[in-house]
Amino acid sequence: MKEIKLKANDGKELHTYIWDEVINLKGILQLVHGSCEHSKRYDEFARFLNTNGWIVIANDHRGHGKTANLEKDELGYFADENGWSILVQDLKVINDYVKETYKNKKIVMMGHSMGSFLARHYAIDYSNTINGLVLSGTAWESNLSLRFGRRIAIARQRRYGAKNVDDFIWNLSYKKFNKKFDKPDSTGSEWLSVDKKNVTKFVKDPLCGQVFTTSAFKDLFEGLLYIQKSKNIKKIGNDLPIILVSGSNDPVGGYGKTVKKTFKKFKKAKLKVRIKLYESLRHEILFDIKKETIFSDTLKFLNQI
Repeated sequence: MKEIKLKANDGKELHTYIWDEVINLKGILQLVHGSCEHSKRYDEFARFLNTNGWIVIANDHRGHGKTANLEKDELGYFADENGWSILVQDLKVINDYVKETYKNKKIVMMGHSMGSFLARHYAIDYSNTINGLVLSGTAWESNLSLRFGRRIAIARQRRYGAKNVDDFIWNLSYKKFNKKFDKPDSTGSEWLSVDKKNVTKFVKDPLCGQVFTTSAFKDLFEGLLYIQKSKNIKKIGNDLPIILVSGSNDPVGGYGKTVKKTFKKFKKAKLKVRIKLYESLRHEILFDIKKETIFSDTLKFLNQI
């Protein structure tokens, strides 16, 4: 694995990882990580794909991992305004680099959690630049709740500033994910996976579990509202192979319910989509028990494109 920095449209340096120890190259997976984590966590999965002919490339988003400037309080912060669109544009910068570096090779985008929302937005705007789409731990939220959340975030940003670490909105959103799994000795992150080692690793990682800033919450709510509009979903190429994968015990996807809802919405828009729910797994299926099965199933999907 090598680490490079790619310049975003506004000059920001995007810390990017490339796993390219591949002998017979089949294609490139552009990985889009989730909120409050970073790309290097996917090392095991990326190495597995390398041994099976797939290069993996992933950038740390703004406000995450090594792209975040800790001295400028950037952890959990995207931008004062239009942060979500900026993140999507950053993905296009990575995609352009891939196209330039590995000419005429298949590119599949895989987004996890918030990364799946970004990947859905990317597919609306640029589906002609990818050959497939894997959406892990995705969801469908109430538009009413999203609009309400956005209003709160806008008001709080005016009052406290864009870089305010917003525990208030976090308590209304992320905190509820652990409700079903809470015990006296809970870390608050048990919702991520059945595998306790993974939960401990996440909790101990200084670049994981940050609380979003007020502006980042505003950006997230705006992004979700954008990707859930029927007219936008219809912009995704209907010949683009898409798979939704999720744990049946994942609170983000409403324990499977809102993953199925997303599937139905995509089907209604006549997209080429399929769905697979993994029994008893939680949110981070690539790090959970049975992860080898997820690795293998993902590879199968990639090789069918």
